[in-house]
Amino acid sequence: MRKNLGLLAILAVVIVVVAVSGCNNNNTTNSNDVNAKSTKLAIINNGNTWMQIELVANVTHKNGTNMTVYVENFIKPKENVTVDLSQMLGYGDEPLPPGTTIRVQSWKGLFNETNGVGEEGTLDFDFQGWSNTLYPTDKDQKTPVTFNPVPIFKLPAEITKSESFIAFSEEELAKIAGFDTADQEPVYEEEIITVNADGTVTITITNPPELCRAIASLV
Repeated sequence: MRKNLGLLAILAVVIVVVAVSGCNNNNTTNSNDVNAKSTKLAIINNGNTWMQIELVANVTHKNGTNMTVYVENFIKPKENVTVDLSQMLGYGDEPLPPGTTIRVQSWKGLFNETNGVGEEGTLDFDFQGWSNTLYPTDKDQKTPVTFNPVPIFKLPAEITKSESFIAFSEEELAKIAGFDTADQEPVYEEEIITVNADGTVTITITNPPELCRAIASLV
């Protein structure tokens, strides 16, 4: 993971994991509640193997503080995770203000329990953002991402369910032994998350997925 980010033993912010592909989806991965009004970002794994997505962004907290946020996501095939952006930025149960823009750098990889030598797969997932409802509605459009071939690595034994983890500082990162390495996150991409006046969320791919190269980091 970038900056050696692994999984936080104690989360600095509650990251909520719920099913988001419709109200009748049975793929819920955590029973934690998510607030209906807050602005949320879902990552939906459409593929047939575990997917890892690391998100890194410079953001502004509600109190005006600039900070770097690191979010690590491990997602089972056909499952999803939802990150509560409002909680992360200090807005609690409120939706993020219209016009909020978050530039994200992300690194992605594929994992499974067996990791056969030379195994490859397809990265296939959707981003989806929304506010003001518990689940996304028809107006909350998905932004699809696909890339192949992608090498498949051995899933860490500690990862047994779809989960999201967050860190806000180098000090927090220094306490973590990473479960993945930069080599296991070979696909790079950049996105911009924009909150619209009606609470809908637009996710724009500004740098399409590509194999990693020497790319300047946000931090």
